[in-house]
Amino acid sequence: MKNNDIIEFIRTKISREFNLEDELDGISIHIVGSLAIKIRLGRSLENYFNGESDIDCIVVVLENGIITQNSKIFERKVLDTFLNNQVDVINYSIVYGKKRNSINIKFIKKENLYKLTDIREVNFKSMRKDSDNAKLLEPGELPSKRKVLVVEDNELNRDILSSFLEEKFDVFLAENGEEGLELLSEHYRELSVVLLDICMPVCDGFEFLRRRNTDKFLSTIPVIVMTGSNSKDVELQCLDLGAVDFIPKPYNFKLVMGRINSVIKLRESVMALTAVEHDELTGVYTRQAFFYHAKSFLKTRPGERFHLVIADIRDFKLINSSYGEKVGDEILCYLAGAYTKMLKTGLVSRYGSDQFVCMTCDDCDLSLETVTKIEEEIAEHAPVPNLMVKYGVYQDIDKSLPVSVICDRGFMAIRSIRDNYECNIAYYTEKMKQKQMQDRLLENRFESAIKNKEFVAYFQPKYDVKTERITGAESLVRWINPDGSMVMPGDFIPLYEKDGLIVKLDEYIFRYVCEFQRELMKKGQELIPISVNLSRTSIHHSDIVERYMKIVEENGIPFSCVPVELTETATLNNVMIRDFTEKLVNAGFALHMDDFGSGYSSLITLSELPFNTLKIDKSLVDCIHQQKGRMVVQQVIILAHGLGMKVVAEGVETADQLELLKEMECDNIQGFYYSRPLPKAEFVKKSEEN
Repeated sequence: MKNNDIIEFIRTKISREFNLEDELDGISIHIVGSLAIKIRLGRSLENYFNGESDIDCIVVVLENGIITQNSKIFERKVLDTFLNNQVDVINYSIVYGKKRNSINIKFIKKENLYKLTDIREVNFKSMRKDSDNAKLLEPGELPSKRKVLVVEDNELNRDILSSFLEEKFDVFLAENGEEGLELLSEHYRELSVVLLDICMPVCDGFEFLRRRNTDKFLSTIPVIVMTGSNSKDVELQCLDLGAVDFIPKPYNFKLVMGRINSVIKLRESVMALTAVEHDELTGVYTRQAFFYHAKSFLKTRPGERFHLVIADIRDFKLINSSYGEKVGDEILCYLAGAYTKMLKTGLVSRYGSDQFVCMTCDDCDLSLETVTKIEEEIAEHAPVPNLMVKYGVYQDIDKSLPVSVICDRGFMAIRSIRDNYECNIAYYTEKMKQKQMQDRLLENRFESAIKNKEFVAYFQPKYDVKTERITGAESLVRWINPDGSMVMPGDFIPLYEKDGLIVKLDEYIFRYVCEFQRELMKKGQELIPISVNLSRTSIHHSDIVERYMKIVEENGIPFSCVPVELTETATLNNVMIRDFTEKLVNAGFALHMDDFGSGYSSLITLSELPFNTLKIDKSLVDCIHQQKGRMVVQQVIILAHGLGMKVVAEGVETADQLELLKEMECDNIQGFYYSRPLPKAEFVKKSEEN
């Protein structure tokens, strides 16, 4: 059947069903790929179909049992059912919007396309405003016309049940178990419940239940047994075979309706819960479901030890962009399946978009050797080569902690190896716990430390190489406790950079330096530039330049006496950084590139951003005695001078380093050879002596 024939076939059926001969222009039908059809309604039909979306139905035609249109929505829920059960037609609906409109999808083999004898089969009518089927069933809700299958050999009993039920249900009738199984196989996706007699010819109720249980899809439909027997053995046998309830004969119709409604409510509540609990793509628990079940898991095994493993796919965004989202989904499904298979006892959850959490108990070997072997095996059979997954292991977890905190400890282990390309497995340790507690304490103390002025600036002088006189300084933040002890910068600066507190701290130190320069100016002392570091986070803060300008103006000092230092990694070339640095320079600030050589140096950054000073990182200065290291430093100095920049060498600690830098015509020296960072009073004294 050609595409044009398919289009005309569908258009004709739509127009005939809804008498739309005069409005055919309001319908557009498009071929998507080779065998998928999208049907869209024009604006003239919006009111008729309650169209918040112009997509009313998607018909996917399958050739040789293959879905040619790739879609994450359909793959897991449709493909498996279609291929494994050899059905001819699959109906599927997506409910969307506040008004609970639906997009309806029909999957049909190409050779069976002409079996679409009634357009209602593709559910166009269900889009109407007055349609009960347009509503999403809530747990406990019983809209009319749910479908019920009655399997009963007695004609009178069938007629009685049918006449009673048909007011509220669509009723399918079967005379024996064999006929009932055929109807069940044909309509299992639509059926809400089966009413089953036990004593029947051809195939009795017991055989019906046994054969139903062999099919995982048919077995999901609840069966209520109808029996005139008072035998407990019969009831027990039916229960063993999967029956959910009993209706005694002769029928009490209030009881019949109550039992049916109760079973349907329970089933649809479970279905709703399952949909919420399980990740649609991978089938494992969602994060919230994992929290719930993990809590129960821990409580039901009080005497056992539990362990947690976090799996974090490295560079998953790069995988999606390189291989496509379909391959990315395959990787997620592959990992979910692998982790589920490996756990004898435990829970698996998709915790984030590219993260999994596994909880297990005593009998699981999580030694480094075993986990390494598992990691290598998973990588070897992965859908893409060189798949890297980081693992954080928390052994013998503290069961008194909330599940979310337990997971945080697994992630803490992963963060300890985040930038280590040679190590993919880390274990949570007591040291990490102490570090976490320390971090929380430092975060909690931040505001009071600001208020009490516990943060101060120390000043490390910069010396002219030729004259050995102080020509400037760099301000460095220090945290002095009330008892006089010091919190080391390495303990709080990375933490505050991560949680955003560094923006406020940067501004605090900038104001501190400006006020210090104002004090010196009032005393009539000659001002030398004291540079201030600006973190990457502060750079991206909206009105930072305006606020810093205001601070300088309030103190009445020259902009040139508070240069701004930016690290090379913070200034990797982009439009926003160029605008920011230009605004700084136009305001009157001098701009220094700090730590050149410590990260991913960009020559384009040097050529395009308005730096007037380049600071060579200590890591390069430490290599100056080696021939290659010396050549690198020399070329950096030549490059900077060629671009009109002054050069400061950081971390100079020996006379030999100083002499070599003199030979290379470096402009300024900063380091322990001349001076450590000094508190305000000592720096003033040293400057006066100089």
